[in-house]
Amino acid sequence: MALTETMNREFAQRILNVLTTNADTLKAAGVDVSGRIEVLKGMVTEAFDAENTQIRMTADLRNTTARSRKSAATAYDAASGVLNLIVGTIGRNDALSRELRMLRTSMSRVKSAAVTEAAKAEKRTA
Repeated sequence: MALTETMNREFAQRILNVLTTNADTLKAAGVDVSGRIEVLKGMVTEAFDAENTQIRMTADLRNTTARSRKSAATAYDAASGVLNLIVGTIGRNDALSRELRMLRTSMSRVKSAAVTEAAKAEKRTA
């Protein structure tokens, strides 16, 4: 059975506690307790610090992803509004209007195809 990252950290912390709590007994038995405590303490501290950094970075990533999605949607909405303004101003049948409307339609088809492909892939793995 492989231990999880959390279990590895907790195990090391528990052994460090055992060394610290039983230092006198272990010294009497000939174990270099002080050296082992210092080394293990540094490793445990590093492991927990790295975990805390990972947790903060994960939260930052989620926030950045949300900001990215929101700003992309806002940009799309603004561009779509400009497209609607152009079409409304020069008319639906103008060549530029048709080209712009086709651009939006083609982008929707690309998204739709990607969603369909992702659903197929998910079904294959299920």
